[in-house]
Amino acid sequence: MEQTPEPPRLTQAQLEASEHTEKRTEGGEVRYYVKDLEKHLKAWEHPNPDGLVAYFTPDGKFHAQGVEREHQLQLIGMMGGAVA
Repeated sequence: MEQTPEPPRLTQAQLEASEHTEKRTEGGEVRYYVKDLEKHLKAWEHPNPDGLVAYFTPDGKFHAQGVEREHQLQLIGMMGGAVA
């Protein structure tokens, strides 16, 4: 069975500089939340975008439950990450 490669990661400098993220601390952990996530998911006709959350950790790892991989890659690309 073929493994799905991990999405590309943004650097902490890219996350800090991005107009598409909002830096917050949750439980002592720094996170960079995607701004206007619902708007982007609605544009991609996501069936239930309300209340979904997507964020990056400082190491560039993307976290998004309920967001399809294709849309995760589109969000990363929109934010300046190199998508292979």
